[in-house]
Amino acid sequence: MSRRAQSGVRPTHWLGLIAIIACVGGGGFLLMHRTVDPMTGVTELNTGEFMENATALSGNEYKVEGIVDDRLDNWRSSDGRLFSMQVTDSSGSTFVPVWVPPDFKGSNIQRGQRYIVKVRVLETGVLEVIELNKA
Repeated sequence: MSRRAQSGVRPTHWLGLIAIIACVGGGGFLLMHRTVDPMTGVTELNTGEFMENATALSGNEYKVEGIVDDRLDNWRSSDGRLFSMQVTDSSGSTFVPVWVPPDFKGSNIQRGQRYIVKVRVLETGVLEVIELNKA
């Protein structure tokens, strides 16, 4: 008597299908939730060099990551806002002046929050905000 072919899907096929679906789902999740540096290609500010001679760096653009410490309250809002930002790098923890121009259309800056900021060094040694992202 001849044997009949087995109908249906074998358990090994089910396991293979589940493994493929898990790999595709995991890869999609990783692609959707990856973090990318928003300021790729911008040089980080060396605060030690900045504190020694800020005017030598004037006109250059840098990336600064730090915590907003305080705001200079007696600064006129029509002239922009001036903040003190605590930056920690290889030369230690330093407070640098960060000026937000009055026509800046970025997010609201709050004390105690960490930000990644693209800045331009002005002739006065103050850092002008060009781009701002909350870290």
